[in-house]
Amino acid sequence: MTRPAPPRHFTAAAAALSTAVLVFPADASAQMAAGARSVGMGGGGMVFVTGVDAVEWNPANLGWADGWNVSLAEIGVSGLGDGATLDDFRAIVEGGDDAQSAVDAIPDTGLRIIGVTEGFATAFGAEQIDAPTPGSPLPTVGVAFGPVAFRVRSRVLSQATLSRELADLFGNGFEEENLPNYRVGNTGWRTTSFTEYTVSYGTTVGALSIGVGGRYVQGHGLLDGRFFEPVIDLNEQSFVIQSVSVQSESGTGYGFDLGLSLDLPGGFRAAASGTNVWQRMEWDENLVAWTAEFTEEDFDENFDESLGVEEFFDRFQDEPVDPDGVGLAVSEAGGDLFEQSYFPQVYRGGVGWRSSSGATTLEAVGIVVSPRGRFSSPWDERISFGVEQKVPILTLRGGYAFAQDGLTTYTAGVALRLGPVHIETSAGRFGGDGELGSRDGVYATFGVQLKGGGL
Repeated sequence: MTRPAPPRHFTAAAAALSTAVLVFPADASAQMAAGARSVGMGGGGMVFVTGVDAVEWNPANLGWADGWNVSLAEIGVSGLGDGATLDDFRAIVEGGDDAQSAVDAIPDTGLRIIGVTEGFATAFGAEQIDAPTPGSPLPTVGVAFGPVAFRVRSRVLSQATLSRELADLFGNGFEEENLPNYRVGNTGWRTTSFTEYTVSYGTTVGALSIGVGGRYVQGHGLLDGRFFEPVIDLNEQSFVIQSVSVQSESGTGYGFDLGLSLDLPGGFRAAASGTNVWQRMEWDENLVAWTAEFTEEDFDENFDESLGVEEFFDRFQDEPVDPDGVGLAVSEAGGDLFEQSYFPQVYRGGVGWRSSSGATTLEAVGIVVSPRGRFSSPWDERISFGVEQKVPILTLRGGYAFAQDGLTTYTAGVALRLGPVHIETSAGRFGGDGELGSRDGVYATFGVQLKGGGL
Protein backbone atom coordinates (compact mmCIF):
# COMPACT_ATOMS: atom_id res chain seq x y z
CA MET A 1 0.00 0.00 0.00
CA THR A 2 1.32 3.44 -0.90
CA ARG A 3 1.47 5.87 2.02
CA PRO A 4 0.02 9.35 1.45
CA ALA A 5 2.34 12.31 1.04
CA PRO A 6 3.06 13.98 4.40
CA PRO A 7 1.41 17.33 5.24
CA ARG A 8 3.23 20.01 3.32
CA HIS A 9 3.27 22.60 6.09
CA PHE A 10 3.14 20.40 9.17
CA THR A 11 5.33 21.45 12.11
CA ALA A 12 4.52 19.31 15.14
CA ALA A 13 6.09 20.00 18.48
CA ALA A 14 8.47 17.05 18.38
CA ALA A 15 9.28 17.59 14.72
CA ALA A 16 9.88 21.27 15.35
CA LEU A 17 12.42 20.37 18.00
CA SER A 18 14.23 17.80 15.88
CA THR A 19 14.15 19.89 12.73
CA ALA A 20 15.50 22.95 14.56
CA VAL A 21 18.42 20.92 15.88
CA LEU A 22 19.18 18.87 12.78
CA VAL A 23 18.60 21.45 10.06
CA PHE A 24 19.39 24.77 11.73
CA PRO A 25 22.29 24.42 14.19
CA ALA A 26 23.51 27.46 16.07
CA ASP A 27 25.88 28.53 13.31
CA ALA A 28 23.33 28.29 10.49
CA SER A 29 22.12 31.28 8.52
CA ALA A 30 19.36 33.13 10.32
CA GLN A 31 17.78 36.52 10.71
CA MET A 32 15.55 38.62 12.89
CA ALA A 33 15.06 41.20 10.14
CA ALA A 34 15.57 41.49 6.42
CA GLY A 35 19.08 42.28 5.24
CA ALA A 36 22.54 41.52 6.60
CA ARG A 37 23.15 45.20 7.33
CA SER A 38 20.11 45.47 9.55
CA VAL A 39 20.85 42.20 11.35
CA GLY A 40 24.41 43.32 12.07
CA MET A 41 23.11 46.61 13.48
CA GLY A 42 20.77 45.04 16.02
CA GLY A 43 17.70 44.91 13.81
CA GLY A 44 17.69 48.64 13.03
CA GLY A 45 19.53 50.11 10.08
CA MET A 46 16.57 51.86 8.45
CA VAL A 47 17.82 55.46 8.54
CA PHE A 48 20.56 55.12 5.90
CA VAL A 49 19.38 51.90 4.23
CA THR A 50 19.94 51.85 0.46
CA GLY A 51 19.06 49.87 -2.64
CA VAL A 52 17.09 46.64 -2.45
CA ASP A 53 17.05 46.62 1.37
CA ALA A 54 15.12 49.91 1.34
CA VAL A 55 12.13 47.99 -0.06
CA GLU A 56 11.49 46.39 3.33
CA TRP A 57 12.81 49.11 5.63
CA ASN A 58 12.11 52.53 4.16
CA PRO A 59 11.19 53.09 0.50
CA ALA A 60 11.81 56.83 0.92
CA ASN A 61 15.57 56.22 0.84
CA LEU A 62 15.25 55.13 -2.79
CA GLY A 63 14.71 58.82 -3.56
CA TRP A 64 18.32 59.59 -2.62
CA ALA A 65 19.76 56.86 -4.85
CA ASP A 66 21.44 57.38 -8.21
CA GLY A 67 23.09 53.96 -8.46
CA TRP A 68 22.04 50.35 -8.94
CA ASN A 69 21.87 47.26 -6.75
CA VAL A 70 21.19 43.57 -7.41
CA SER A 71 20.57 41.13 -4.56
CA LEU A 72 21.64 37.71 -5.81
CA ALA A 73 20.80 35.69 -2.69
CA GLU A 74 19.91 36.00 0.98
CA ILE A 75 19.25 33.03 3.23
CA GLY A 76 18.50 32.67 6.89
CA VAL A 77 16.52 31.37 9.82
CA SER A 78 16.06 32.58 13.38
CA GLY A 79 14.92 30.75 16.47
CA LEU A 80 13.91 31.72 19.99
CA GLY A 81 13.15 29.35 22.83
CA ASP A 82 10.95 30.49 25.70
CA GLY A 83 11.18 28.25 28.75
CA ALA A 84 14.44 26.45 27.98
CA THR A 85 17.77 27.04 26.27
CA LEU A 86 18.83 25.87 22.83
CA ASP A 87 21.12 23.31 24.43
CA ASP A 88 18.11 21.95 26.32
CA PHE A 89 16.20 21.54 23.05
CA ARG A 90 19.06 19.61 21.52
CA ALA A 91 19.37 17.35 24.57
CA ILE A 92 15.64 16.52 24.49
CA VAL A 93 15.71 15.59 20.80
CA GLU A 94 18.94 13.61 20.98
CA GLY A 95 18.10 11.85 24.26
CA GLY A 96 20.88 10.34 26.37
CA ASP A 97 22.41 11.37 29.66
CA ASP A 98 21.60 15.09 29.36
CA ALA A 99 17.91 14.68 28.52
CA GLN A 100 16.65 14.50 32.10
CA SER A 101 18.43 17.66 33.23
CA ALA A 102 17.03 19.45 30.16
CA VAL A 103 13.50 18.30 31.00
CA ASP A 104 13.95 19.40 34.62
CA ALA A 105 14.83 22.90 33.39
CA ILE A 106 11.45 23.29 31.65
CA PRO A 107 8.88 25.18 33.76
CA ASP A 108 5.53 23.63 34.63
CA THR A 109 3.90 25.78 31.94
CA GLY A 110 6.00 24.06 29.23
CA LEU A 111 8.19 25.60 26.58
CA ARG A 112 7.66 27.48 23.34
CA ILE A 113 9.75 27.64 20.18
CA ILE A 114 9.37 30.54 17.72
CA GLY A 115 11.09 30.62 14.34
CA VAL A 116 11.24 32.86 11.27
CA THR A 117 13.05 31.40 8.29
CA GLU A 118 13.64 32.08 4.64
CA GLY A 119 11.41 29.81 2.57
CA PHE A 120 14.38 28.72 0.47
CA ALA A 121 16.45 27.76 3.53
CA THR A 122 13.52 25.87 5.03
CA ALA A 123 12.81 23.95 1.84
CA PHE A 124 16.48 23.02 1.44
CA GLY A 125 16.87 21.96 5.06
CA ALA A 126 13.73 19.82 4.98
CA GLU A 127 15.02 17.98 1.93
CA GLN A 128 18.18 17.00 3.80
CA ILE A 129 16.24 15.01 6.40
CA ASP A 130 13.38 13.84 4.14
CA ALA A 131 10.88 15.98 6.05
CA PRO A 132 7.88 17.78 4.51
CA THR A 133 8.91 20.81 2.51
CA PRO A 134 7.21 23.97 3.77
CA GLY A 135 7.89 27.28 2.15
CA SER A 136 8.95 28.08 -1.37
CA PRO A 137 12.11 26.96 -3.19
CA LEU A 138 12.32 30.47 -4.64
CA PRO A 139 15.36 32.30 -3.18
CA THR A 140 15.25 35.89 -1.99
CA VAL A 141 16.34 38.14 -4.85
CA GLY A 142 15.88 41.78 -5.84
CA VAL A 143 16.98 44.65 -8.04
CA ALA A 144 17.10 48.42 -7.55
CA PHE A 145 17.86 51.04 -10.17
CA GLY A 146 17.81 54.63 -8.99
CA PRO A 147 14.48 55.38 -7.28
CA VAL A 148 12.77 52.09 -8.24
CA ALA A 149 13.26 48.68 -6.62
CA PHE A 150 11.70 45.22 -6.73
CA ARG A 151 12.18 42.32 -4.31
CA VAL A 152 10.91 38.76 -3.91
CA ARG A 153 11.11 37.16 -0.47
CA SER A 154 9.66 33.91 0.92
CA ARG A 155 9.17 33.35 4.63
CA VAL A 156 8.08 30.57 6.96
CA LEU A 157 6.84 31.51 10.44
CA SER A 158 6.45 28.75 13.00
CA GLN A 159 5.55 28.43 16.65
CA ALA A 160 5.42 25.22 18.67
CA THR A 161 4.56 24.65 22.32
CA LEU A 162 5.49 21.52 24.26
CA SER A 163 4.39 20.40 27.72
CA ARG A 164 7.00 19.35 30.25
CA GLU A 165 5.54 15.83 30.45
CA LEU A 166 5.63 15.33 26.68
CA ALA A 167 9.18 16.67 26.57
CA ASP A 168 10.04 13.98 29.09
CA LEU A 169 8.49 11.38 26.80
CA PHE A 170 10.49 12.59 23.80
CA GLY A 171 13.73 13.02 25.73
CA ASN A 172 13.78 9.97 28.01
CA GLY A 173 11.51 7.56 26.18
CA PHE A 174 8.46 5.73 27.55
CA GLU A 175 8.68 4.62 31.17
CA GLU A 176 5.89 2.49 32.60
CA GLU A 177 6.17 4.00 36.07
CA ASN A 178 5.42 7.45 34.58
CA LEU A 179 2.38 6.30 32.60
CA PRO A 180 -0.25 8.02 34.80
CA ASN A 181 1.70 11.30 34.66
CA TYR A 182 1.95 11.84 30.90
CA ARG A 183 0.07 14.97 29.92
CA VAL A 184 -0.16 16.80 26.61
CA GLY A 185 -1.26 20.13 28.07
CA ASN A 186 -0.96 23.01 25.62
CA THR A 187 1.23 21.13 23.12
CA GLY A 188 0.53 22.40 19.62
CA TRP A 189 1.94 24.29 16.66
CA ARG A 190 1.21 26.99 14.07
CA THR A 191 2.96 27.44 10.75
CA THR A 192 2.56 30.00 7.99
CA SER A 193 4.37 30.12 4.66
CA PHE A 194 4.15 32.87 2.05
CA THR A 195 6.01 34.76 -0.68
CA GLU A 196 5.99 38.56 -1.06
CA TYR A 197 6.53 40.41 -4.34
CA THR A 198 7.17 44.09 -3.54
CA VAL A 199 7.73 47.14 -5.77
CA SER A 200 8.88 50.44 -4.21
CA TYR A 201 9.56 53.97 -5.41
CA GLY A 202 11.06 57.08 -3.84
CA THR A 203 11.26 60.72 -4.85
CA THR A 204 12.78 63.85 -3.28
CA VAL A 205 11.34 67.27 -2.52
CA GLY A 206 14.26 69.40 -1.38
CA ALA A 207 15.72 67.86 1.78
CA LEU A 208 12.76 65.47 2.11
CA SER A 209 12.35 62.14 0.35
CA ILE A 210 9.00 60.36 0.13
CA GLY A 211 8.59 56.68 -0.69
CA VAL A 212 5.76 54.26 -1.40
CA GLY A 213 5.63 50.51 -1.85
CA GLY A 214 3.09 47.90 -2.83
CA ARG A 215 3.23 44.11 -2.47
CA TYR A 216 1.37 41.06 -3.60
CA VAL A 217 1.38 38.11 -1.23
CA GLN A 218 1.10 34.48 -2.31
CA GLY A 219 0.20 32.23 0.62
CA HIS A 220 1.61 28.70 0.46
CA GLY A 221 0.10 27.31 3.64
CA LEU A 222 -1.58 28.14 6.94
CA LEU A 223 -1.67 25.35 9.51
CA ASP A 224 -2.76 24.79 13.11
CA GLY A 225 -2.31 21.54 14.97
CA ARG A 226 -2.29 20.00 18.41
CA PHE A 227 -1.89 16.81 20.39
CA PHE A 228 -4.79 15.52 22.47
CA GLU A 229 -4.54 14.04 25.94
CA PRO A 230 -3.48 10.37 25.91
CA VAL A 231 -5.99 7.57 26.31
CA ILE A 232 -4.33 5.40 28.97
CA ASP A 233 -4.84 1.69 29.59
CA LEU A 234 -3.38 0.97 33.04
CA ASN A 235 -3.99 -2.76 32.71
CA GLU A 236 -2.00 -3.02 29.49
CA GLN A 237 0.45 -0.31 30.56
CA SER A 238 -0.10 1.48 27.26
CA PHE A 239 -1.45 4.70 25.82
CA VAL A 240 -2.63 6.24 22.55
CA ILE A 241 -2.02 9.91 21.69
CA GLN A 242 -3.98 11.45 18.83
CA SER A 243 -2.61 14.39 16.83
CA VAL A 244 -4.59 16.52 14.38
CA SER A 245 -3.54 19.34 12.04
CA VAL A 246 -5.85 21.51 9.94
CA GLN A 247 -4.42 23.26 6.90
CA SER A 248 -5.41 25.89 4.38
CA GLU A 249 -3.22 25.28 1.34
CA SER A 250 -3.28 28.70 -0.34
CA GLY A 251 -4.03 32.37 0.15
CA THR A 252 -3.61 35.79 -1.43
CA GLY A 253 -3.11 39.27 -0.08
CA TYR A 254 -1.63 42.71 -0.58
CA GLY A 255 -0.07 45.53 1.39
CA PHE A 256 1.02 49.13 0.94
CA ASP A 257 3.97 50.94 2.57
CA LEU A 258 4.88 54.59 3.17
CA GLY A 259 8.21 56.17 4.07
CA LEU A 260 9.80 59.55 4.86
CA SER A 261 13.46 60.52 5.04
CA LEU A 262 14.70 63.99 6.00
CA ASP A 263 18.31 65.11 5.57
CA LEU A 264 19.49 67.44 8.34
CA PRO A 265 22.63 69.57 8.72
CA GLY A 266 25.84 68.06 10.05
CA GLY A 267 25.37 64.60 8.57
CA PHE A 268 22.19 63.84 10.54
CA ARG A 269 19.07 62.26 9.11
CA ALA A 270 15.62 61.48 10.51
CA ALA A 271 13.44 58.75 9.01
CA ALA A 272 10.04 57.13 9.49
CA SER A 273 8.20 54.38 7.69
CA GLY A 274 5.05 52.30 7.88
CA THR A 275 4.78 48.78 6.48
CA ASN A 276 1.35 47.37 5.65
CA VAL A 277 -0.30 50.68 6.45
CA TRP A 278 -3.12 49.29 4.35
CA GLN A 279 -3.24 45.53 3.95
CA ARG A 280 -5.44 42.49 3.44
CA MET A 281 -4.90 38.72 3.56
CA GLU A 282 -7.38 35.94 2.77
CA TRP A 283 -6.91 32.17 2.98
CA ASP A 284 -8.73 29.41 1.13
CA GLU A 285 -11.54 27.97 3.27
CA ASN A 286 -11.32 24.53 1.62
CA LEU A 287 -9.37 22.83 4.38
CA VAL A 288 -7.44 19.58 4.76
CA ALA A 289 -7.12 17.66 8.02
CA TRP A 290 -4.09 15.49 8.89
CA THR A 291 -4.51 12.94 11.67
CA ALA A 292 -2.17 10.45 13.32
CA GLU A 293 -1.96 8.23 16.38
CA PHE A 294 1.11 7.40 18.46
CA THR A 295 1.60 4.74 21.12
CA GLU A 296 4.20 3.99 23.76
CA GLU A 297 6.07 1.85 21.22
CA ASP A 298 6.93 4.97 19.21
CA PHE A 299 9.03 6.49 21.98
CA ASP A 300 12.44 5.22 22.96
CA GLU A 301 15.24 6.97 24.82
CA ASN A 302 16.35 8.39 21.47
CA PHE A 303 13.50 9.86 19.41
CA ASP A 304 15.45 9.62 16.14
CA GLU A 305 16.14 5.93 16.64
CA SER A 306 12.61 4.99 17.73
CA LEU A 307 10.05 6.92 15.71
CA GLY A 308 12.26 9.29 13.73
CA VAL A 309 11.40 12.46 11.85
CA GLU A 310 10.48 10.83 8.53
CA GLU A 311 8.23 8.19 10.09
CA PHE A 312 6.68 10.85 12.31
CA PHE A 313 5.51 12.79 9.26
CA ASP A 314 4.51 9.71 7.27
CA ARG A 315 2.19 8.63 10.07
CA PHE A 316 -0.27 11.42 9.21
CA GLN A 317 -3.22 10.64 6.94
CA ASP A 318 -4.99 13.40 5.01
CA GLU A 319 -8.66 13.98 4.26
CA PRO A 320 -10.72 17.01 3.16
CA VAL A 321 -12.63 18.77 5.89
CA ASP A 322 -16.40 18.57 5.44
CA PRO A 323 -17.80 21.76 7.00
CA ASP A 324 -21.18 20.03 7.51
CA GLY A 325 -19.77 17.00 9.31
CA VAL A 326 -16.48 17.94 10.95
CA GLY A 327 -15.31 15.79 13.87
CA LEU A 328 -14.67 17.14 17.36
CA ALA A 329 -10.88 16.69 17.18
CA VAL A 330 -10.64 18.46 13.81
CA SER A 331 -12.92 21.23 15.07
CA GLU A 332 -10.79 21.82 18.17
CA ALA A 333 -7.50 21.69 16.23
CA GLY A 334 -8.62 24.11 13.53
CA GLY A 335 -10.92 26.36 15.50
CA ASP A 336 -8.38 29.21 15.57
CA LEU A 337 -6.87 28.60 12.13
CA PHE A 338 -7.83 32.00 10.70
CA GLU A 339 -7.38 33.94 13.91
CA GLN A 340 -5.02 36.91 13.35
CA SER A 341 -4.05 35.51 9.93
CA TYR A 342 -3.20 38.98 8.65
CA PHE A 343 -0.10 41.12 8.31
CA PRO A 344 0.50 43.53 11.18
CA GLN A 345 1.16 47.20 10.66
CA VAL A 346 4.81 47.93 11.46
CA TYR A 347 5.89 51.52 12.20
CA ARG A 348 9.54 52.56 12.42
CA GLY A 349 11.17 55.80 13.41
CA GLY A 350 14.84 56.61 13.76
CA VAL A 351 17.65 59.13 13.72
CA GLY A 352 21.18 58.64 12.48
CA TRP A 353 24.48 60.32 11.77
CA ARG A 354 26.98 59.65 9.01
CA SER A 355 30.45 61.17 8.79
CA SER A 356 31.31 63.40 5.85
CA SER A 357 33.51 60.66 4.39
CA GLY A 358 30.71 58.10 4.71
CA ALA A 359 32.96 55.74 6.67
CA THR A 360 31.13 55.90 10.00
CA THR A 361 27.38 55.53 10.58
CA LEU A 362 25.37 55.55 13.80
CA GLU A 363 21.65 54.76 14.00
CA ALA A 364 18.96 54.53 16.68
CA VAL A 365 15.64 53.01 15.59
CA GLY A 366 12.38 52.26 17.37
CA ILE A 367 9.87 49.76 15.99
CA VAL A 368 6.26 49.20 17.07
CA VAL A 369 3.74 46.66 15.78
CA SER A 370 0.03 47.46 15.75
CA PRO A 371 -2.14 45.52 15.66
CA ARG A 372 -0.29 42.26 16.28
CA GLY A 373 -1.18 39.80 13.56
CA ARG A 374 -0.14 36.22 13.00
CA PHE A 375 2.88 37.33 10.96
CA SER A 376 4.85 38.84 13.83
CA SER A 377 7.38 37.65 16.40
CA PRO A 378 8.43 38.69 19.93
CA TRP A 379 11.51 40.52 18.62
CA ASP A 380 9.58 42.60 16.06
CA GLU A 381 8.80 45.37 18.59
CA ARG A 382 12.08 46.80 19.85
CA ILE A 383 14.53 49.68 20.16
CA SER A 384 17.80 49.14 18.31
CA PHE A 385 21.18 50.86 18.34
CA GLY A 386 23.68 50.15 15.59
CA VAL A 387 27.09 51.26 14.32
CA GLU A 388 28.76 50.73 10.97
CA GLN A 389 32.43 51.40 10.17
CA LYS A 390 34.02 51.08 6.75
CA VAL A 391 37.69 50.15 6.45
CA PRO A 392 39.59 49.06 3.33
CA ILE A 393 37.51 46.33 1.57
CA LEU A 394 35.55 45.64 4.77
CA THR A 395 32.46 47.06 6.48
CA LEU A 396 32.19 46.24 10.20
CA ARG A 397 28.87 46.35 12.06
CA GLY A 398 27.62 45.98 15.61
CA GLY A 399 24.36 46.47 17.44
CA TYR A 400 22.27 46.10 20.55
CA ALA A 401 18.48 45.91 20.92
CA PHE A 402 15.94 45.38 23.66
CA ALA A 403 12.44 44.20 22.94
CA GLN A 404 9.28 43.42 24.89
CA ASP A 405 9.37 41.47 28.13
CA GLY A 406 13.10 41.98 28.67
CA LEU A 407 14.32 40.27 25.51
CA THR A 408 17.77 41.64 24.56
CA THR A 409 20.01 41.12 21.55
CA TYR A 410 23.70 41.57 20.80
CA THR A 411 24.78 41.50 17.17
CA ALA A 412 27.81 41.75 14.89
CA GLY A 413 28.40 41.61 11.16
CA VAL A 414 30.93 42.09 8.39
CA ALA A 415 30.75 42.79 4.68
CA LEU A 416 33.54 42.08 2.22
CA ARG A 417 33.63 44.63 -0.62
CA LEU A 418 35.34 43.43 -3.79
CA GLY A 419 34.51 46.14 -6.30
CA PRO A 420 30.80 45.82 -7.06
CA VAL A 421 30.55 42.50 -5.21
CA HIS A 422 29.42 42.70 -1.56
CA ILE A 423 29.45 39.48 0.48
CA GLU A 424 27.73 40.07 3.82
CA THR A 425 27.10 38.03 6.95
CA SER A 426 25.75 38.91 10.39
CA ALA A 427 24.81 37.07 13.56
CA GLY A 428 23.36 37.70 16.98
CA ARG A 429 22.12 36.14 20.19
CA PHE A 430 18.83 36.59 22.03
CA GLY A 431 18.64 36.41 25.81
CA GLY A 432 16.51 37.32 28.80
CA ASP A 433 13.60 36.03 30.85
CA GLY A 434 10.08 35.63 29.48
CA GLU A 435 6.64 34.53 30.62
CA LEU A 436 7.67 30.86 30.48
CA GLY A 437 11.12 31.32 32.03
CA SER A 438 14.53 31.75 30.44
CA ARG A 439 14.76 32.83 26.80
CA ASP A 440 17.53 31.81 24.46
CA GLY A 441 17.91 32.20 20.71
CA VAL A 442 20.24 32.80 17.80
CA TYR A 443 20.06 34.29 14.34
CA ALA A 444 22.38 35.14 11.49
CA THR A 445 22.08 35.99 7.84
CA PHE A 446 24.18 35.68 4.71
CA GLY A 447 23.76 37.59 1.46
CA VAL A 448 25.48 38.43 -1.79
CA GLN A 449 24.79 41.72 -3.57
CA LEU A 450 26.13 43.70 -6.50
CA LYS A 451 26.30 47.49 -6.08
CA GLY A 452 27.38 50.32 -8.33
CA GLY A 453 26.95 54.00 -9.08
CA GLY A 454 27.58 55.19 -5.54
CA LEU A 455 25.50 52.69 -3.53
